[in-house]
Amino acid sequence: MNTTEKGDNFEDKVLTLLMKEIESFNTFINPKNHMKVFKKKKYYSRFRKNDIEFDIAIEVYQDEKIPNYSSLILIECKDYKGAVGVDQVNKFLQDVRDLSEGNFSYNLKPIMAISSNLAKSAFNVALERNVGLIKINESDGLKWILNRSFEKYGINQALSSKGIFVDSAQPNYYNSNWFFYSENRWFSSFKDYLRDITGQKDECSRSQVVYFSKDTLENMAKEILTKIEYLDGVVCLSDLLSYEVLKSVKLYKDVIPSVHEKSLLGRVDFKSNEIFIYKKEIEDEKRDRFTLAHELSHILLGHSQYLDKDSFEEHDLASIEVLDNSMVAKLEFQANYLASCLLVPSEQLAKAFLRIYSELGLKRRGVFWIYLDNQPENKMIANNVVSKLARYFDVSKSVIKIRLIGFGLLHDERLKVI
Repeated sequence: MNTTEKGDNFEDKVLTLLMKEIESFNTFINPKNHMKVFKKKKYYSRFRKNDIEFDIAIEVYQDEKIPNYSSLILIECKDYKGAVGVDQVNKFLQDVRDLSEGNFSYNLKPIMAISSNLAKSAFNVALERNVGLIKINESDGLKWILNRSFEKYGINQALSSKGIFVDSAQPNYYNSNWFFYSENRWFSSFKDYLRDITGQKDECSRSQVVYFSKDTLENMAKEILTKIEYLDGVVCLSDLLSYEVLKSVKLYKDVIPSVHEKSLLGRVDFKSNEIFIYKKEIEDEKRDRFTLAHELSHILLGHSQYLDKDSFEEHDLASIEVLDNSMVAKLEFQANYLASCLLVPSEQLAKAFLRIYSELGLKRRGVFWIYLDNQPENKMIANNVVSKLARYFDVSKSVIKIRLIGFGLLHDERLKVI
């Protein structure tokens, strides 16, 4: 593929992304009649006494009775392997200046779309001259891909514009298509940008993400397990997949991970309703069971409202009880907690615990059923109980420990996983 073909393909990619946004843009006028999109359109420059061609041009009309557009969005596309330099930015700005006759009389909105990154000097010029920046973002390797409604909560405002456009930093969450920055603010979509320049209000209200209490999650798991006629012991995940809400889920096991998926244990795609469990060098049925339960829990909790995709990584297994203040972390915590409720149901856990406790000849001392510290005897007792329960429910000792701590059956002074 030559340079021209490569550039044309990138322009087509950018144009396709924009058109999806434009066609769904609800204005007080018909967008198809009052927003015109062009590729390689030429505009006459009085200074040059010649035409200037732009990769993509979008003419925005505020009133159908007025033939002149109120805003003209001009987009320069650069599909470079290396950094886009200051000369390329200045050349684009010069074209815009010569079209506007020295000032932006047509309410011109210059935007540069890139596939790589900007040189620091180019980035500084772009910011000073209010050049909008679009970074095409490949979805491979992203842990979470947030849908539009989730981005309304302002999570993208925490991104560093220099980090994204100069340093090529890639956070592990974001929209699956692009980063868009203009006039010192992030836009979660091109549609929001159009609303901004046309003075329209955002169509989406900032309703809160729905969170469920632990008791609610326990009851949710109990209801689901009752429906699939679970009685005791290991929860059959095949039976769980027969639950009405999960019947249409397509499950793929032992998937060979791509280079971007090496650290992943599992992934759910809410749009296609598919779950992928990745093949690892070291097989671990307990790990895979929790991974599947985690992804199924996202579906059961309706997290498709906020996420397009979710991935579960190896290090997530070591922190399934951690909850910080970010919304993504809260969604992950909810999925983790429901997964543990499904795999280790509370009533069956209590019965199995009391039986094993009695079989081992243990007696409750003080307020704690099991007290874990660094004393060898206490470590041995805790490990015996946790190990037997882990085998009984076919889950990891970490999951059992978290469940026991949650019910006040185990107190761990060390705050470490057994």
